[in-house]
Amino acid sequence: MREKKKFKIGLSDSLLGLLFRQALATPEKKRALSTTNFDSILVYSTTALGDYMFNSPALRAIRQRYPSAKITLVVHPKYKDLITTRDFYDDVLFWTNKASDMFTLVSQAKKRRPQLAILLHSHLPYDVVSAAMAGCQYIVRDNYAKPVGKMNRWLTYGLDEFDEHVIARKMKLVSALGCETDNVAMALPCAYEKQPKAEGVIRIGFQLGASTLVRCWPPEYYAELAQRLIASDSRIEIVMIGSAPEKCLAEALMQHVEPTLRDKITSHVGKTSLPQLLGVIASMDLLVTGDTGPLHLAIALRVPTLSLFVTENPCRSGPYQDKGRHEYIYLPLEDPRVVDEQAPLRAISVSEVFEYVERMLTH
Repeated sequence: MREKKKFKIGLSDSLLGLLFRQALATPEKKRALSTTNFDSILVYSTTALGDYMFNSPALRAIRQRYPSAKITLVVHPKYKDLITTRDFYDDVLFWTNKASDMFTLVSQAKKRRPQLAILLHSHLPYDVVSAAMAGCQYIVRDNYAKPVGKMNRWLTYGLDEFDEHVIARKMKLVSALGCETDNVAMALPCAYEKQPKAEGVIRIGFQLGASTLVRCWPPEYYAELAQRLIASDSRIEIVMIGSAPEKCLAEALMQHVEPTLRDKITSHVGKTSLPQLLGVIASMDLLVTGDTGPLHLAIALRVPTLSLFVTENPCRSGPYQDKGRHEYIYLPLEDPRVVDEQAPLRAISVSEVFEYVERMLTH
């Protein structure tokens, strides 16, 4: 653990010890956790879109466990337009994970008089601190096998080592509350309208970007794949999706495509709201993507996907439901074909991806 993190944790522990001891974990609380019924609950999912999707089966399980509780979801404000379907929670608060706006979160959360905080995916130590300051007596947290130091004494239950899929981690976490964990299907966070598509068209989506460049397949590879697909079947059209910062990837792809084929490629990169993005994905016959949030949106939409992995193991973050509908290509970092540390997905050839796509379209 870095010294700066240790300092933050030590300071936070001292603050909680002086003013918010109601959140201290005790043997009695640990024994009572699975059988206690709570009236007001905070659930934190303050990281990436893909993380929220992974958390959605646990959100469903929490609602089923506490059908009468007031459940408040805490999410990052960049997903404000997406988090509108509230089947599994009653209200939403927005927080950037930073100390600078933690007191605003605490002020809003205290009005709900929460007793339990479930930290599905959030940042230490301010997640624990904010939950305790809001009045929670019980705190449950997914630690992702990372050291939490003195914060451990504030966790009624903390999940550490558990080397399985992220969704399985979340279900393991909420099982400590007495939740049923059989339903692992991800749930969509908002309503959408499916984008129209002409009859007979085969629409293949390309998600060009990801949270880091090491998770991106090169745009020139996507360009070659687009040309080979369009040449193989006149019914095929290509649709690109992504966020505004990924426009440069779409532009790079188009620069590598023959001018005569460009009218068969449509870019929605940086042009859609998150609900509109769902509508575009829903219209696809197949999505080719790296390990990123839209992959999991497509899985929830029951759209077939071909996902490309090198830096992450798909057994932990790849398709987990409807596995017969999805394929992935995985080369571990230690594979001798992985030679470019800055762009490791270059090791996955266009020919290999093209063969997968052809097989999936005719399956």
